[in-house]
Amino acid sequence: MPEARIRPRLLAALLCLPLGSVGLAQEPSQQLVKALSYKPRQPDVTYEQVSRQQMADCSIEERTRPDGKGFWITGKGGQPLRWFADTNRDNKLDRWSYFHAGVEVYRESDTDANGTADEFRWLNTEGLRRGIDKNEDGKIDSWVRISAEESTSEVVAATAGRDAERFARLLITPEEIAELGLGQEKQDILKQRVTDAKSQFAAWAAGQNVVTAKSRWTNFGADKPGIVPAGTDGSDKDVVVYENAVALLQNGDEARQLLVGTIIQVGDTWRLVDLPKAISEGSVVSDGVFFSASFNPAATPTAADSSEGISQAMQRLITELQEVDTQLASSSGNQAVLQARRADVLEKLVSASSSEEDRVTWIRQFADTVSAAAQTGEYPDGVTRLQDFSRKLGSVDAKEEEVAYVVFRTLLADYNTEMQKPKAKYEELQKKYLENLEKFVRRYPDSSDAAEAMLTIGLSSEFAGESKVAQEWYAKASRGFSGTTAGRKASGALRRLSLEGKPFQLQGKRLGGGAFDSSAYLGGPVIYHGWATWCEACKAEMKALKQLQGKYAKDKLRIVGLNFDTSENDGQEFLKENAYPWIHLFDEGGLDSPTAIDNGFLSLPVNVIVDGQGKVVATGVHWTELDRIIGDLVK
Repeated sequence: MPEARIRPRLLAALLCLPLGSVGLAQEPSQQLVKALSYKPRQPDVTYEQVSRQQMADCSIEERTRPDGKGFWITGKGGQPLRWFADTNRDNKLDRWSYFHAGVEVYRESDTDANGTADEFRWLNTEGLRRGIDKNEDGKIDSWVRISAEESTSEVVAATAGRDAERFARLLITPEEIAELGLGQEKQDILKQRVTDAKSQFAAWAAGQNVVTAKSRWTNFGADKPGIVPAGTDGSDKDVVVYENAVALLQNGDEARQLLVGTIIQVGDTWRLVDLPKAISEGSVVSDGVFFSASFNPAATPTAADSSEGISQAMQRLITELQEVDTQLASSSGNQAVLQARRADVLEKLVSASSSEEDRVTWIRQFADTVSAAAQTGEYPDGVTRLQDFSRKLGSVDAKEEEVAYVVFRTLLADYNTEMQKPKAKYEELQKKYLENLEKFVRRYPDSSDAAEAMLTIGLSSEFAGESKVAQEWYAKASRGFSGTTAGRKASGALRRLSLEGKPFQLQGKRLGGGAFDSSAYLGGPVIYHGWATWCEACKAEMKALKQLQGKYAKDKLRIVGLNFDTSENDGQEFLKENAYPWIHLFDEGGLDSPTAIDNGFLSLPVNVIVDGQGKVVATGVHWTELDRIIGDLVK
């Protein structure tokens, strides 16, 4: 049996399990050889591998951690390489974690305790995919989480391998179509298109010549996603889509493109609806509209239908951009130099764009990527580059909205890079940043980023105890941007600031299933605590809340957690490893979820204190004040 096919259930034999029977005295070098020979069952994982010669510098030890007991394997510099663990304490390994540059990037789990992995997760720098293998044959049967970018990567892999099953896993299912809330006619058309795509893929993949067995996905191309609002053509729900999504790929030194088309968001996944289309040199991707082009086969754009095309100059620039991205992703070369080169290419793409739509796309990509690189420290000159770029925008006839887009991200990058410096004067920098945001709002009052600036100023005023000032800023954002997410958040913040003395009503779904209604939580004080696994301050508060719950148990103090992770699974996994024994609710969307928006929860952690009659006593309370407030309520 090849090493890549060694199943997790065989690892017990390889490492002389059961747990507890193996110590470092029993030929650890042999344990290392066997453990490091085990490989992920899924092929496309970038993880740190060790040659036989390098194994002498590695070590393996039994270790007990919060997430289980198992084997901790480290490299020469002490960096983690593998973590093979028994998470449910049944003395059998059920989790196999792989690391790259000290970070866990991939995990296989045996969720049904039968000795074989049935869940596969890509983590941190490897993405966010989570796949399920029900029949445990090593092939993923369904995706429960996959991003739009990763969906296009899967399309390329499925096409390169002529793998119809892999492609079919990406298509929206009949059940998911029904959940979209479309009119019956639209549902029927969509189901037929999916059926056709599934049945035609094998023949299409064999006949096209753009994607080969050596093709490698490099990037995702699409305009910003859009919402088709409820009420369109008889629909009763908002639908989030990407139109004309493109997978950029590399065939050796040659850049190619694959038109993936419409991608629809369904929960934590992005689903396909059509066969991809190979884009050859000289073709162009046309625009589509979800409820017309996407559901009208005659209107579906094809690359070959246009006599226009991507110019050779543009194609060369896109190819160069892909090359730089590949080097950045592999961490090869000087990151600052590569980021500067990437910015150079993006500037050229802005200048070379023949349409306003393309120009806007490249301007925004420049602003987003340079700002991000500056803040992570990969591009120390990023802020200066952004400032220079904003001054040059006039020469390409950029609209004010695009100038504002760049300016706003320049302000953010400047603030965050300054705050990270060793001798940063935090109060002075915060004051300057808020002043710059106010100037931004005055200069670009209609910019979509103006609403975000107003929210930031309002929240800062709240933290400073200036509730009236905060309300004024929230009111501006609410009035000026009522139809946007930021505007609705501002309206929610205004409601939250006026909650004191009023009944607090909350209905929702419990984390892991079940319904919740705050009307059942009367008769004693309640703390509603907003948290997320990415919020370290939240976790610190939860420890204090646990102590508080024990102290006031006789006074019927209850706690309700409001989890604002983007994935329900993140919160569930955290609570499996950390005992916080109170009800936790979950509303999909994180801080953009209806619960967060309606209640004005702009940051975490957040606390709302309710008395025994269900009326709000205080909101935005720091955890150090909770003991005093609860004590006053139960006197």
